[in-house]
Amino acid sequence: MDNRFITLSVPPELKNGFFFSSDRIKMEMTERNLTDNFVYELLYYHGMDGWKPWENQEEAFLFLMDEWEVVKNQLEELYRNRDQNNARLAMKKGIGLFIQLLFWSNDLPVLLKEPIPSIPLVYQPVNLSERLAFIMSRPNLFHSFRQLSELIVEQEKLYVKKSILKKASRPNR
Repeated sequence: MDNRFITLSVPPELKNGFFFSSDRIKMEMTERNLTDNFVYELLYYHGMDGWKPWENQEEAFLFLMDEWEVVKNQLEELYRNRDQNNARLAMKKGIGLFIQLLFWSNDLPVLLKEPIPSIPLVYQPVNLSERLAFIMSRPNLFHSFRQLSELIVEQEKLYVKKSILKKASRPNR
């Protein structure tokens, strides 16, 4: 038996048929695992110890953006080859990365209750609910990929703005 893998039930906070097709998920336990979406939330909602990226935003932000570059390059290749069927899986990964970026940059663990976001977030792109609903309803379309890319750019800008405001509000030492 491989001790690096654990199986957990999907907690109510993450129940969303788009991301989880069953009530249980098997995941690899590593120090920093961003290859699987929502790993840290799964641990958190089960009361288990683990990294809390929403509390370590600078590091988490860099990991998310690096992972997005990999997924974005895969998607560009898939769409260039008009391979919409295989693009769906990569889009699911990219959408998950965006949702993590969205919640983590608002100092919160992800909540996947529908519609996403189910709670008001201070830092979020304009018309987020409608745009995200479109992307998730048609993830294999190139237009959905373009919209997801724009959402990530917009959220990245909001995160940077938040970081600058946070640093400016610190008292000088």
